[in-house]
Amino acid sequence: MHYLSQNEVSNGIFLLDIDLNHAVNGIELAVQIRQSCVDAKIIFITTHDELMPLTLQRKVEPLGFIAKDQALDVFRDEILELLILAKARNDKYNTDKNKSFNFSISNQTFSINKDEILSIETSTIPHKIVLYTIDEQHEFYDKLSEVSAKHPELFKISRSCLINLDNIETVNHHDREITFTNGMTRYYSIGKSKKLKNAMKR
Repeated sequence: MHYLSQNEVSNGIFLLDIDLNHAVNGIELAVQIRQSCVDAKIIFITTHDELMPLTLQRKVEPLGFIAKDQALDVFRDEILELLILAKARNDKYNTDKNKSFNFSISNQTFSINKDEILSIETSTIPHKIVLYTIDEQHEFYDKLSEVSAKHPELFKISRSCLINLDNIETVNHHDREITFTNGMTRYYSIGKSKKLKNAMKR
């Protein structure tokens, strides 16, 4: 627990024995781990199957239980199976996380799928930006330059506007007009013409 108190851990995998021969047993330790690392994958290695209901009461949510008193090859296979499962869930979590765009309004934090974003633009209100999705609009405090750095997949069509190329319906290069899938239109700077054409070919 000292390590967790000093370091930020995400998607950690913990193998714990319930009987630790210590004042704190494995279940109590798992509770502390869960509080510090909410997305932890906890695997119990134990001979105390009768304590499984207690892990539900304490809301530990273990990934699995592995019995100590079994053949070594079975023991090894069960550990490997749970480690593969833990990795698969962590990979999915990271994929979902990469697809999310998070922002805060007042004391609330919101998360939307990046696929829904049309554009992010500077607001008429200083230090604010406006997020346009397929069917919503959100205004919040942030800097367009910082959003661009965090989300390089968004294409900058002007000094004041980032767009999601995947939601473009048509581009009129003569008028430099972009039409999105919901009918919304934006204009790009003349200096972005070549980069936009190249980006649209990918």
